[in-house]
Amino acid sequence: METRRERYALWITAAIAIAAIIFGAIQYREVQRLRILGEVARQRAFFNLLSHVENMEGNLAKARASSTPAQRSAFLTACWSHSQAAQENISVMGMTDVDLSAMQKFIAQVGDFCLVLSQKLARGDAVTSSEWETLSTCETAVKDLARALADTGASAFRGGSSQAGMLPFGLAASLPSNDDAWLRGFSEIDSLVQSVPSPAYDGPFSDRALESKPLANPGPEISPQDAERVALSFMNREEHFREVGVTTIDGAVPAFLVTGTRDDGSQVSVAVAKAGGAVLWGMDQKSRSTPQLDLDAARQAAAAFLDKLGMDRFIETGWRKPETHGDRVVFTYAGTAPVTVDGKPVQVVLYPEMVKVEVALDTGEIIGYDAMGYLTNAVSSELKPPLVSASQARAVLNPELNQEGEPRLTVIPLVSGRAVMAWEFRVTHGGDTYLIYINAMTGQEEMVLQMVIDEAGSLTM
Repeated sequence: METRRERYALWITAAIAIAAIIFGAIQYREVQRLRILGEVARQRAFFNLLSHVENMEGNLAKARASSTPAQRSAFLTACWSHSQAAQENISVMGMTDVDLSAMQKFIAQVGDFCLVLSQKLARGDAVTSSEWETLSTCETAVKDLARALADTGASAFRGGSSQAGMLPFGLAASLPSNDDAWLRGFSEIDSLVQSVPSPAYDGPFSDRALESKPLANPGPEISPQDAERVALSFMNREEHFREVGVTTIDGAVPAFLVTGTRDDGSQVSVAVAKAGGAVLWGMDQKSRSTPQLDLDAARQAAAAFLDKLGMDRFIETGWRKPETHGDRVVFTYAGTAPVTVDGKPVQVVLYPEMVKVEVALDTGEIIGYDAMGYLTNAVSSELKPPLVSASQARAVLNPELNQEGEPRLTVIPLVSGRAVMAWEFRVTHGGDTYLIYINAMTGQEEMVLQMVIDEAGSLTM
């Protein structure tokens, strides 16, 4: 009897052991499968990156060799397009052990510089000799980058097959790429791109544009106690915070960060500028429940909030529901200021002076606020009467477009980073809606934006 029980116990133990081995093997195989998929995605992104960088090099060479502005503009635009795609592939490579930001910045600046020159040629302006010299320097640097990427790929995959080997029971073998070669190659590339001087130009990725802006109208220094008082007043919530902390934020706009912690652990954070005590931004991290409000109710809550702050001169310019948060909506607002046109005051929409307000759709509470655009721009102080009338600007439009409503004066930020006054026309064509901006000083078409309106928001692209 004991022998039978022992035999049963052995069978059960053996069965458990076999099941554990099978389970472990399955888990190991799944982990290896995910590693292989990640490696395949990384290799695909790398070789796509190499291809786009090589195409950038080719288009730069063709742009410098072309004889007509139209051809040069086409090649420069193509280089910009490949730079955009290259940046996307850098983002999905997943190189957590290597800092690729310098390479991404370099590729962005080269593409951005090409776009600025392309737009210059399209307007009929001449590209200066110094700009062509800068473009030549960019071409040489891109050629060096392409060669370094090719060498890195050759080293990383040397001796490895294109597919991972398979061990008994279908277990995946080691991945083919060499991590040491990846790290060594990208470290050399980082040194290479950082040694290349950045092109001097006006664009969104230029060194000047990437620098954070200071406050447009700073005030006297405030104390941490003042910042806490401003933040708690701004939160405007009749609730108890078990803890309130004040820390500092360094940068172009030094600030105090005031954080209130509730009993449930959720926090409300408000950044208050040290110079003057203006609220830069605020955010409530509390979880939200099922939405109860519609868009109009949320819009009224946002407008009432701005009115309470004394910002009633701001007008709504768009809205969106974040993709990962359907329980809130973000409204964007632009400031306005008067300018005299033909002896009459006309309101100008100031797009650089932007404010964002985020509203929770369960209670209508304000859970997000961002006034950095408004506080770091002062275009309202630089307004001048337009030299081009609305009717003159309308004559520049494509006659096939259908105008909706009356044009309005605006100040818009250009790709170069400059702000210009422009007439904004809302037009339709082929079922699509566009915003076209005609420079109010020169009469040139400056920008064309397509409006996308759906259940997720009203956006321009």
